[in-house]
Amino acid sequence: MGLLDKIFGKKESEGVEDLDKLLEMGEGDAVNPPAKMYVKKIPLRNEGDYDLIVKEIKEGNIVIVDTRPLIKQPKRLKQIISNIKVAVDKTNGDIAALNKEGSALIVTPTAVKIVKSRKKV
Repeated sequence: MGLLDKIFGKKESEGVEDLDKLLEMGEGDAVNPPAKMYVKKIPLRNEGDYDLIVKEIKEGNIVIVDTRPLIKQPKRLKQIISNIKVAVDKTNGDIAALNKEGSALIVTPTAVKIVKSRKKV
């Protein structure tokens, strides 16, 4: 790093590539050190994934659900999401879509609530 870089900062041309490198280096072992809560991504492929999602919520973890694997089976997808919602409601957790398409959901355990945006009037 040159003297001018120290004074004016680095050029902004170091964009997405550097971000990718930074995120790769930031990956760590999920066991060392252990955490009280984890954020886990689970692709929703079948009813068995429902059981895994509910298990993770009961263990106090936050789950990002990728619904894209079932996007071509809307009835099945709707049924599984409905079942997840019932289980989450029973545990006093929360669920919300992360995007308008509904291709990603966030499911939280009891101690975590989601602030959902409201429609502007």
